[in-house]
Amino acid sequence: MVADHSPPIAYPVGVEPGVVRLGAAAKSWRAVVVLALTVLFCAGSLVGDDHWWPFSPWRMFSTSQAATGSVISTGIEVQTADAPDTWVSAPLTPENTGLNRAEIEGRIPQIEADPARLGTLARSHAELRPDAPEWTALRVVRRQIVVVDRKPTGEVRTQVVAQWEAR
Repeated sequence: MVADHSPPIAYPVGVEPGVVRLGAAAKSWRAVVVLALTVLFCAGSLVGDDHWWPFSPWRMFSTSQAATGSVISTGIEVQTADAPDTWVSAPLTPENTGLNRAEIEGRIPQIEADPARLGTLARSHAELRPDAPEWTALRVVRRQIVVVDRKPTGEVRTQVVAQWEAR
């Protein structure tokens, strides 16, 4: 091993080796960013909604359901050429319809205004499941499962949101 005979580095008084000190401008803009983020997070928590994310909590994770009330579940029911007078629940999945439940729930106002949009789900189902019976009618249903003290009572209220029939 070779000994290092170079003279020691002389640092100004109050400066430690390897430590970087920020100037006033660097400290100022960092403080402004922290303050702005703090204001956004506080405002989002107080008055924000899901559209404010990431500056507000998502409602589904930041709220709870009442102990007594109802839980809402959206689904679809179909009639097929094999059983034209019988409504049967069908999975609302990408494998079955090309869309998932959340995509349908997000479009409920448009579907209510134009139920013919549900024909797209029937056509998608026919393409995705060519061997399955053809859907001749489809309806979106909203089920309210009644709960008391966080326990289901067995009562389920069903509301038809929109309905489509092939012509």
